[in-house]
Amino acid sequence: MALARSFFSALCAGEPTRVPQYDKSAFSGLGDRAPESQWVAVNGPDQARVQVVIIEGWCVGFRAAAPADVEAKWRAPGSRTLHAHKLEHLFFVNDRLRGYDAVTDLLDAFVHVDAEDTEYVYDWRLQQEAQLRRERGAGMTDEQVVKFVDAYYPAYELYSDALRQGLFPDRKGDHLRLVVGKDRSVQDKMIL
Repeated sequence: MALARSFFSALCAGEPTRVPQYDKSAFSGLGDRAPESQWVAVNGPDQARVQVVIIEGWCVGFRAAAPADVEAKWRAPGSRTLHAHKLEHLFFVNDRLRGYDAVTDLLDAFVHVDAEDTEYVYDWRLQQEAQLRRERGAGMTDEQVVKFVDAYYPAYELYSDALRQGLFPDRKGDHLRLVVGKDRSVQDKMIL
């Protein structure tokens, strides 16, 4: 989050900075930040200032929940992954998620690509890793993918419902929610 805050601070101030890059194929598909030497420089002396930024990521838009809500979802039956995690670990992640607010609060608009069924992310990640193995010769095995997705899937279970209500409760019309089917085609859209 320190990197995100400094990056967005530089962008907002029009200062020179580099755009952080992520390499999903690093560490056999587990991924890691790409070396800074591969990041693209922006806002340099001979460059136009950045006017529009599109930030993409699986937790962008998620906001921390009240601890009582986290516990209620953890205790409720029917969860795919929450019961596999200790409640104190979910509380830790929930607390750390508050750090994302510094970035989320900078957003002028939000496009939410939401799966009709969040369990589609398992198949989508399996497809992604198969493509990485074909193209780069490295990627997670199918078993590793399930274990990997199981680790972050609790966030979908904990935070998706609130996000579906709208990211900006006091700013109607700035959140576009696109509901996609398993084939990734748009099934529904709504402005929140």
